Amino acid sequence: MIRTPAQRAVAAALLFLASAVLAGIAPAEHGVEYHVFGIVEGLFALLLAYLLVLRGAWPSPAGVPGWAAAAYGTLATAQVLEFLFPPPGLVQWVVVMGMAITAWSVFSAGSPRRLVASLASLAVILALVRYSVIPVLWTHIGPAAGTAFGLGDLAESARRIFADWRPVKPAGELIGFLAVCCWALATRLVWSPAARVDGDRPTAD
Repeated sequence: MIRTPAQRAVAAALLFLASAVLAGIAPAEHGVEYHVFGIVEGLFALLLAYLLVLRGAWPSPAGVPGWAAAAYGTLATAQVLEFLFPPPGLVQWVVVMGMAITAWSVFSAGSPRRLVASLASLAVILALVRYSVIPVLWTHIGPAAGTAFGLGDLAESARRIFADWRPVKPAGELIGFLAVCCWALATRLVWSPAARVDGDRPTAD
């Protein structure tokens, strides 16, 4: 049984590490690729890690197990964001700017449970944009490359500016989903059982 904070921190660190490893795996046509997060995802991971600790969804690091959980949690967050963020292009610029503007107002208030619920809603929206909206728009905007007497090449360039989309196989989406599940389980694991997760003030008997 996992009882002490140190044991929970160790278990959470292992789950975060599994999340970081899984989130970068991308099955390709000829083998498997591994995608590592970039500077945008890394900076946002640092911001989210700070806000999660600030609001109590992650405990303040204490001792080697606590710091390991925080470090692996930040790494896993960056890798999960790499999986969820739209590909480079105008769509990513809009998404990142919108998140940067609203991050503090969205994530700096409420209980840890509400904070994680907000992150879950954000993850659903990012997944919808990357794995549903962009593929549909990509396949329906303009003619295909090399067709329509050169107009297809112009349309291809316009699509690349919009979003440099690369198809993701269903197996890749499943692996990414498992990575998100590991991240969520680790975050729930590090919550103290005695913590007030609903933000309710104690009442007198």
